[in-house]
Amino acid sequence: MATLTNPPTPTLSINTKLRDLALVDFQVSESTPCENVVRRLEDDPSLSGVIVLDEQSRVQGMLTRRAILEWMLSKPYGLDVFLKRPISSLVEFHGRDFLLLPGDCDVIAAASQAFRRPQETIYDPVVVQVGSQDYRLLDVPVLLVAQSQVHLATQRKLQEQQEEMQRILAELEQEKNRSLQYARDLERQKAEILSQNIALDRERRQAQQRSEELARLNDRIIEISSVLSEKGKSTFAATFAGVEAVRRLFQEIADSNQELSRELKEINTIVDLIVEVAGYIRLLSFNAAVEANRSGGGGGFGAIAQEIRKLAGRTTEASNRIRGLAERIQRQSQSTLQSAQASAEMVQSLYQQAQSAQAALEELQALLERAQV
Repeated sequence: MATLTNPPTPTLSINTKLRDLALVDFQVSESTPCENVVRRLEDDPSLSGVIVLDEQSRVQGMLTRRAILEWMLSKPYGLDVFLKRPISSLVEFHGRDFLLLPGDCDVIAAASQAFRRPQETIYDPVVVQVGSQDYRLLDVPVLLVAQSQVHLATQRKLQEQQEEMQRILAELEQEKNRSLQYARDLERQKAEILSQNIALDRERRQAQQRSEELARLNDRIIEISSVLSEKGKSTFAATFAGVEAVRRLFQEIADSNQELSRELKEINTIVDLIVEVAGYIRLLSFNAAVEANRSGGGGGFGAIAQEIRKLAGRTTEASNRIRGLAERIQRQSQSTLQSAQASAEMVQSLYQQAQSAQAALEELQALLERAQV
């Protein structure tokens, strides 16, 4: 019986190779007697031919079943002549014209080459090389079935591809609609972006104008601050000098008031002395009047005593007036001293404010210098 290799699978694909089909393993060496080959062909009707190899296991030729039997039976004494001879003798007459294909050849390409053979050899088996020194026979009916299965598989594949193509076309149509919508959205966004760019450009120009105005204002502020710095320093210096002069003046007023208070105290002491003297004069006039009465002589002594009393009265009146004047001067001095103290406090506050203003001006100048850098 022939040995089959790689039984056919129920379904084949477009990528099916010849080595995947049902191949017949019937190969003999060139020295094999024809009798053995004929007997093998008679025992196994399914054998469509035999592969003849040389001593290096290379294909020398391929003999079909029909060629062997017809050659031997059609020739006179064919059996007697060739039966004992080696199979290579038949190859020399008939068997060198065969189709040899590699095992990696796909079914469609193999069928295309097989069916382009001459009409008399179109149904001969195809020799398939499955290894470096290994060959098999492929019957044409097997190739036809495989071709038809491949065509069916190809048709199913094409149908699936067509259905997939329809699905892809539908998706492409949807994608096209989405793309159109996306394009419209892009156009709208483009218009919005253009409008925003115009607005941004307008704002940029306005910002540049404001920046230029701020730069000019900054230069003007720096110029004014420089002038203020110079003028302010001189003004603050004059202010500090004036404040210091006023402070010294108030100090002198306070010192004068203290001196006046001491002099008023002396005046009060003198007034007290005058009052005491007036009391003595009054006592003296009283004693004089008593003596005059006692002596019984009014005369000039009495007039003198009378004048002394008047003098004592005027002295007392004058001392009272001096005392009142001293008290008024004392009160006026106290008021002046209080006013001077209040003015001194106000001048001190003004001095501190001037110092704060000078510090603020110096800080402003430093900030402007740093901003300019």
